[in-house]
Amino acid sequence: MKIDEYSQFKQTVYSETLTDGLKVTLMPKKDFHSVFAALFVDAGAVDQKIIDENGKVVTFPSGIAHFAEHKMFEKEQGDVDQIFSRYGAFSNAYTSQSRTVYYFQGTEEIAASIRLLLHFVQEPYYTQSSINKEQGIIGQELVMYQDMPDWALSFGLMGNLYAQQPLAQDIAGKVSTISQLTSDMLYQFHKYFYQPSNLHLKISGNIDPQATMALIRDTQRELSRPKIAFTSMSLFDNQIPILASGSRKMPISQTLITAGIKGINMPSSRDEAIDLAFASDLLLDLYFSDSSDWYMKNYDAGILNDDFMAQAEIGRNYQFISFSGHGKQQKAFQEILSQLKRISFDSRLANEFEVQKSATFGELSMSLDQLENNVFTVLDEYDTDSNVFQITDNLKSLTYKRAVALFEKYYDINSFSRFSIEPLD
Repeated sequence: MKIDEYSQFKQTVYSETLTDGLKVTLMPKKDFHSVFAALFVDAGAVDQKIIDENGKVVTFPSGIAHFAEHKMFEKEQGDVDQIFSRYGAFSNAYTSQSRTVYYFQGTEEIAASIRLLLHFVQEPYYTQSSINKEQGIIGQELVMYQDMPDWALSFGLMGNLYAQQPLAQDIAGKVSTISQLTSDMLYQFHKYFYQPSNLHLKISGNIDPQATMALIRDTQRELSRPKIAFTSMSLFDNQIPILASGSRKMPISQTLITAGIKGINMPSSRDEAIDLAFASDLLLDLYFSDSSDWYMKNYDAGILNDDFMAQAEIGRNYQFISFSGHGKQQKAFQEILSQLKRISFDSRLANEFEVQKSATFGELSMSLDQLENNVFTVLDEYDTDSNVFQITDNLKSLTYKRAVALFEKYYDINSFSRFSIEPLD
């Protein structure tokens, strides 16, 4: 078991990759009463095609990762949530573009909850009757989302930037794709993507690291199965051109706007990805936050509203920056693009960048009072192999000049695209 000390946070982190490939990271916190555990599956909405152990290409319908997550809690013996509740724990899960994550938080019977988490995620149970029922439920949700302006805005931009690629699709898929799902498909998806070597268990809270690691090893021996070789195929294609603009009319009172740019290539290392994640956030704060001169000028002019936001996302095989809010359509788009083009090294902003960095470090440090913030990091969509204490070293050493260099290296201003939701005539 590997042991890392982070003296600034008075934190010890224990990690190990078990013989079956399961990664485990333990972050004991004796001053806490509860425990938070999350089991990360390296599979999300973008994972729709693989090369199996025989070299055959296997394609899964879009939405299968999200559907599998929903059905995972239904077992022959009953609802897994209710079993966690009997242990005094709260449980939940979510599917993103790059990950599926199952987690619980509790104060009692932690060993039983850890065993349950490992067992129920790695032991699938699908019946066609329950699949048919879930198809109807998720289908209704998908139809409902179509009428939500914020949803339409987000996927309008993604459709522009990533036409014919996974990010242009809802994480839950489409009614036409989830209707294709069968129990055999779900078992096959689980066989490949839910192997121990594709999982990472992270636990933070009041635990004994030695005893907890022993418990996890024993549990995994019960779940032992042979590793099956496969390769997940990326469905992203930089050769597909972006759509520069788009719009839709909906029953709203004010125009909603969004704009964004795509990333160029992917970070060359995990450290570079961490630096890019912080650089993106810090530069967006510096140039676009509600405390920036640019925002105040456009807010006072009525071009932007007080709900304007800018954010960056770095995932497996993709990254992008997006802007959204209410605003005066064409003028707002012009102002956003002009400000993006101003991102360059300016010595007059160096001190302000350091202030932003210190504030980010302070917020990150304070957030560790919540156990889940010890488990989740800004890099989870890219990979889960870094812990929150490691990445703070990257933040501390990041300079304004390097942040700008990373922005210029990994983002394409020429990919600027815009989308708006406009009121009905």
